[in-house]
Amino acid sequence: MTEPDPPVRLHVGDAVVARVAAHRARLVPGVVALRPDLAQTLIGIAGTVLGQDRSRPSLQGVSATVHGRSAEVSITIVTRLGHNCRDLAVAVQREVAAEVSAYTGLDVVVRVTVTEVLLD
Repeated sequence: MTEPDPPVRLHVGDAVVARVAAHRARLVPGVVALRPDLAQTLIGIAGTVLGQDRSRPSLQGVSATVHGRSAEVSITIVTRLGHNCRDLAVAVQREVAAEVSAYTGLDVVVRVTVTEVLLD
């Protein structure tokens, strides 16, 4: 008789969630680029001056925090003139939440900021 497998304890790191979210956000039609918001820029400057802080990983334009079985994701995007910002933000929220949830099993809340609209 074989022993049953022990229960698995899984913790998904902030960086994993941020990386999956950034990958999916870049694929949404209308997203031209991801950009760091003011807080990410200031954290980056402070990290350079004081030494890199890896406790809250941040990719360019995306930050994520995992709390138990849920995750909060903030994404800052750039689009082009002609895309409705509200519709684009809703699409990014929907697609990123679905991808992160499918990949990690976490409940996901996504905040989207449109920081720039390119005119070309």
